[in-house]
Amino acid sequence: MEEQFKCNLCGNRHSRKIPFRYWFKKRHIYAVKCGYCGLIVLHPRPTDHEIDEMYRAEYFTEEDVQTHHYSEDYLTAVARVDYGAKVDEVRHLLPEGGSVLEVGCATGELLNAFKTAGYHVTGVEISSFAAEHARKNYQLNIIQTPFTKEQTGNQLKAESFDLVMMGDVLEHFTNPLDALRYAHSLLKPGGVCIVHVPSTLNLISTRLAFLLYRMTGTQKTMTIPPYHLTEFFPDTLKRSFHEAGFSQCRIRQETKHPKTIALRHSRLENFAKVATQYPNYWLTKWFGIFGDRLTGVGRK
Repeated sequence: MEEQFKCNLCGNRHSRKIPFRYWFKKRHIYAVKCGYCGLIVLHPRPTDHEIDEMYRAEYFTEEDVQTHHYSEDYLTAVARVDYGAKVDEVRHLLPEGGSVLEVGCATGELLNAFKTAGYHVTGVEISSFAAEHARKNYQLNIIQTPFTKEQTGNQLKAESFDLVMMGDVLEHFTNPLDALRYAHSLLKPGGVCIVHVPSTLNLISTRLAFLLYRMTGTQKTMTIPPYHLTEFFPDTLKRSFHEAGFSQCRIRQETKHPKTIALRHSRLENFAKVATQYPNYWLTKWFGIFGDRLTGVGRK
């Protein structure tokens, strides 16, 4: 029997399907929108075992746009990133020597950059492959477990971190609000939580596509695994911070220049995506709206 929907942000039990779904393990998994707060989640979601399977070693070592999102393998992609610049972006929030926890630290490149810059660092990672890679290559302290109080036990102490980072990870949680609440409990008074999430459904191109799907009675079906269990908009991410107990929160929206966006669909879809991305880019840049990259910064 299918589990009844209950929004894990507001508790509401009313939802409606949006024209977006996955074909996964010979069944459809639908995206549904909460009728009260607007949070979008997958329902019914994949099982815990299926979620674990998604993040096996192949997720990091193989290139396959049909399965892993990437046109090159994860390790090759992260090797090109300037993580020093990412550390510099948060220096005004956290002086050198502070304590940093990265949730979903993957193979450890960003956490290692913070370590090199003089911070005391700890990582949490669900993938055994990624956690071992981080330990072996960067000698990092990695807790290989789901990010819950029950799973981490006494390995993480309450009010022991100055900064908690969640980069492209909150959307993968079965209950993002619980994860934010746990992050809040681990922060010292005045500590900061930084969250980066994708927000593809916030783009003009996606909004127009969904309107067309509804008018024609069709749906967008994705054949990659359903990695993103939750889809955030700026208002639902901000509400998540407040519900988790953060007294202050600000949301920043960004989007890519049209020349840099990935084009993985039909010629017509790609043309429409590029054509709408130009006005989208400038609206995001000038007014901070319709961005497909959200950064939330909350202070305890």
